[in-house]
Parts: sequence; C-alpha cells; structure tokens
Amino acid sequence: MPRLPYPSAVSPQVQELLDARPPRNVFRMLAHAEALMPGLMELTGAILYRAKLDPALRELAILRVGKLCGSAYEVEQHRKIAKAVGLSDEKVEGALHFSSQPIFTAKESLLLRFVDSVKRDVKAPDDLFSAVVEALGPEQTVELLILIGTYIMLAQVLENAGVELEGGTGPADADVARIFGKQKS
Repeated sequence: MPRLPYPSAVSPQVQELLDARPPRNVFRMLAHAEALMPGLMELTGAILYRAKLDPALRELAILRVGKLCGSAYEVEQHRKIAKAVGLSDEKVEGALHFSSQPIFTAKESLLLRFVDSVKRDVKAPDDLFSAVVEALGPEQTVELLILIGTYIMLAQVLENAGVELEGGTGPADADVARIFGKQKS
C-alpha cells in the first residue's frame, strides 16, 4: 500500500502527460507535483531517448542505482528495458550484485564502479573520474552523472511514497518492445 495516495484528480496539463505514457504507478505518484512533473518527464525522456550514452550502459547504470538505493520498483521496471536494449539476464543480475565480474566488458565494469562511487561518496576519486572521461568522453560522462542523480532522486520518491509495482511486475513485454525496440549495444 502506498504511503501517499495516488491523486484522484489532476490538472488537464498533467492528465495529458499521463495519457501520453503507459499507465504506471510512478507517473501517477509524480502527478502530485504538478509544477515539477512536466520538467521531470522532459529530463527522463532526454535520458532515455536522446542522450548519447549507449542504451546498454544506461540500463546497467539505472539498475545499479536502483539496487544501491533499495528501490525494487526502479529495478523491476528497468529489468525488461535492459533486456530490450540487448543486455543478457546474466548482465542484468550481475549489475545488481556487482563485484568486477568477468561477464562485464572493461567499460561496463568501469561504469558500474563509477556508479557505486558517485552514489556512495558523491565525488568519485580523480583516477576513476579520469578513466570514465577517457572511456566515455565529456558529453557522455556528464550524461551519466545526470542519470545517476536523476535515478537516485526517483528512487527516493518511489521508496518514500511507497509506489507499488503494477501487479507485481515490470512493464509488459509489448510496451517495452514498442518503446525501446530490440537495440543491441
């Protein structure tokens, strides 16, 4: 049961945002923040659809943030997205229990170590930061930092508001395939 009730009525602007998305409890809960929801939807849309960061790296980072923040909702919603962008079940599970496993490429391991460091310490050590910039370049490094911060914030909202999974599952396979396609990294 959510700690905050889902809103029973919203403004026409927020209803339009809700109607344009799959019916997810996260969106319903965010509708409480009518002044913030449009900007947040724009930001998350940019992260998911327009950022240059490889979709597989993006999903590894989101899964790791969700796990580190203890957000079952965030993790479950992104499991199927991760698979839709080409990540194996082994890599999805590995991101949740990361410890420099041999299943990851050097770039993936670096990214996961960076997520851990930024989540834990806010500022990554210089050597780790430099390695990420060398691997991703400045643009994708900043995209990754924005992604980490955004999904930490979303996890905080999800967990504090008590947002429930829809029927105990993540997004429907058809929704994920339609939205993200079967991209390979």
